Amino acid sequence: MKYRLFAAGALLLVCGWLHAQPQDAEAKRPVLVYTDIVSGPNSGGENNKGIYLSLFGKNFGSGGLGTRLRVYIGGAEVGDYRALGVARGRHDIQQITVQVGALGNPKPGMPLPIKVVVDGIASNDDLSFTVNPGRILFVDNVKGDDRTAVPGDIRRPFRHAQTARLSEGAWGQAGPGDFIVLRGTGQPWTDRGYQNYFLRTRDKSGSLPAGTPGTGPIGIMGYPGEDVFIYAPYDAKLEEGGATGAISAVNGLSFPGLGQWFTVTNLRVEGGGHDGAVNVQIHGDHWRVVNNELTAATAVRNIDAKAGGIVGNGKGEVWLGNWIHDVYCGPAGGGPLQNHGIYIDGDGDYEIAYNVIERIPGGSGFQTYVNGSNGSDTTGNVSLHHNLIDGVGKHGINLADGTRENVRIYNNVVRNTAQAGLRLNTMVLSNARVYNNTFYYTNLLRKPGYGALMNDWRLPLRALDLQNNIFVPSPGTELTGGTVGLSSLSGTIHRNFWHGDKPPVFDSYAQSGTLRFADPDRDLHLRPGSWAIDAGSPAVATLVKNDYDITTRRPQGLAYDIGAYELQK
Repeated sequence: MKYRLFAAGALLLVCGWLHAQPQDAEAKRPVLVYTDIVSGPNSGGENNKGIYLSLFGKNFGSGGLGTRLRVYIGGAEVGDYRALGVARGRHDIQQITVQVGALGNPKPGMPLPIKVVVDGIASNDDLSFTVNPGRILFVDNVKGDDRTAVPGDIRRPFRHAQTARLSEGAWGQAGPGDFIVLRGTGQPWTDRGYQNYFLRTRDKSGSLPAGTPGTGPIGIMGYPGEDVFIYAPYDAKLEEGGATGAISAVNGLSFPGLGQWFTVTNLRVEGGGHDGAVNVQIHGDHWRVVNNELTAATAVRNIDAKAGGIVGNGKGEVWLGNWIHDVYCGPAGGGPLQNHGIYIDGDGDYEIAYNVIERIPGGSGFQTYVNGSNGSDTTGNVSLHHNLIDGVGKHGINLADGTRENVRIYNNVVRNTAQAGLRLNTMVLSNARVYNNTFYYTNLLRKPGYGALMNDWRLPLRALDLQNNIFVPSPGTELTGGTVGLSSLSGTIHRNFWHGDKPPVFDSYAQSGTLRFADPDRDLHLRPGSWAIDAGSPAVATLVKNDYDITTRRPQGLAYDIGAYELQK
């Protein structure tokens, strides 16, 4: 009997050990989350090794780039390793920068899986890179010379990215599939190009990469490891002649088909003019804006500033991993609160994730608003997830006029908002899915009638699917508010955690009690004993697979945790 007990115990120990190995390996597994570009040349440029590519994710380790840590594209190792560091957006996400190299000369136009291998453990390979013909145009604002510049030659760079004449500078040479690579020499880029923007995509577009010459997005990229600072501040004299900004598309209603398929990556941009730092304008389709630091601090002097970090509308928009901060609105910071961190003003589709949007006294952290003047009457198809929104002068997330269908908001942390954490102001909203977000310290202005969640317009039936969110208003302020408010007719409002006064009656299974954050001032991870643990609804499972940390799968326990974080078990 003793032998049998010992054998059974040993078997349990062995089974437990075997079960633990995949879990341990999974915990160490590198996770690839997004890339800055998705296509480019595998030859030409510096040392004939093609374009630079940055990969973003977790568990990449702390060193050994090119030895312990390797990158493969389509099964072939990349040509050169440039840097391992921290992303510009969320600082818990790592960045690897490589030069793609020949990659075994694969067939152009075919998506090739990307894989990161750390100490022999491979990452997921569901992201891809497509080899696509194109040139690399280096631009140096200290050593460059437009007269002697040679595309592809880092030793003979252009001086200007763009001039007032569209035929000059690197922009005059660039076409679909090409990349303009700016050097960070320590000298800010203060040039003014077409219509007094730093760069405006007035006369051309990129395209879908087809693997043939003359196709692919047009890119503007900061050289790896260098601080490329584009300084396009508010200038009253320039604004008298029309709107200005830093990097901008054109009005797609007036110039259809132009200013599309453009990539902006690895830059630091101050754009205090009317059109802000990055503006995709109207129908600026397929702009990929990744890993940039974007500010509008000089807009504090601009009474007409109505832009912010990233603004505009279009199809195929991908805005990932940016640090957007210090967006002001004049005069002297007391303007009409129309400068936002990210602002969508027309129809299209949008993937907005892994950004840090903080210190936005000029408006809301994220806003949608459509009034029919920008080519459409409504907007939708918005995926807003895994973002940090912190310290805003208006609302954290504002779904305003014309916001319609297919809105998905999940795994975001929104805190320290002057007004509402989440505000609704649309009459056409349909089944907006708002899952597993944490709204903390809202209505810091302590306005009567305002709430952590507020609604200012009559919502249609089934407008909102609100589940597994945490709402924590600032002390003494309301959980809900607005001129109209909410009711059970608004849709599915279920298993949200309400901290403060009595939970609202329209939540069909409202949760309350002890929250227990790790550090309410800095860290909103749940801690053991929180009543939000295992208290969430499983109905979110089709959309919410992990938590804000990305590497923590949901659920970890008997049920989903409420809020942006899942307690690891």
